[in-house]
Amino acid sequence: MERPGLQLAWIDAASPGLELPIKDGGVGLARKVGFDLALKRLTFGQSDPLLIALDADTLVRPDYLPALHEHFQDTVSGAAVIPFCHQPGNDQVHDRAIARYELFLRCHLLGLTLAGSPYAFHTVGSTMACRATAYARAGGMNRRQAGEDFYFLQQLAKTAGVAQLSGTVVYPSARPSRRTPFGTGRSVSALLAGDSEAVLFYPAACYTVLGEWLQLANDQLNLDGATLLQRAGRYCEPLADFLQKEKFPVLWDRLKGNHGTPDALLKAFHDWFDGLKTTRLIHHLCATSFPRCQPETVVPELLKAAGLPASACLTEQLAELRLHQGALP
Repeated sequence: MERPGLQLAWIDAASPGLELPIKDGGVGLARKVGFDLALKRLTFGQSDPLLIALDADTLVRPDYLPALHEHFQDTVSGAAVIPFCHQPGNDQVHDRAIARYELFLRCHLLGLTLAGSPYAFHTVGSTMACRATAYARAGGMNRRQAGEDFYFLQQLAKTAGVAQLSGTVVYPSARPSRRTPFGTGRSVSALLAGDSEAVLFYPAACYTVLGEWLQLANDQLNLDGATLLQRAGRYCEPLADFLQKEKFPVLWDRLKGNHGTPDALLKAFHDWFDGLKTTRLIHHLCATSFPRCQPETVVPELLKAAGLPASACLTEQLAELRLHQGALP
């Protein structure tokens, strides 16, 4: 079907005999089917075509496509994440549930940013965009039934770079859902069911430990793995325990042997200590030293650390972080 200046197509993956397979027929495969088919039909000329992810119930502004076009003209990064705000809920209870979940996402991003993590970007499926060549270099979309956005963006960060886009905002749905084992819909459903511990926040101390570890690795590239592990243990024993379980000393010495320059070594380190290992470290710290907590405990602390007004009101906290992270005009 053609419209002036725009060609549209759709893929039938629902009619009898055409359904996605039950085993791995989740959102990852759905995105992969669309991206892969588009990749074969794109025109590669003087520009690198874009692949953009959006969910059917996500709303966009009139400046959506112009902002994407302008961003990729001005950046060398192969991928981008677009600012987002969840749509309002159906009632006040629903509003509070989605606000709490979005606040959790934004606090996590703020903590990663304060720690200096190269994986400090949102991983929301309807906010992703990349160049076609970056998509191919990253190995394409995965088939995961949930978390496909996290793993896809992580791979793009390693192979092409992920930049924060500005100039527009997308508005994902706030609907509850049990379609995936985790994520927005599942968390909102649990909160609406009255589970006050469905979305507990990571303590600020976790991000402090993460930041100290990343800084230590950055500053001590000349040390061997055993010594670097010992230095980490002096600062935080649970951090050293985690690194030991991940066989860091052997890995570090191997990286040093394979990468002759500081920049190459640091790049290889961050490819290893990626977004997934970052999350696993935070979970380890929460399980051993800093239990996850209610937002009233951690959000003001993170806001103060970032130099932002530390209101005690959830609505004001969310508005402040939306503004700080480029999701408000």
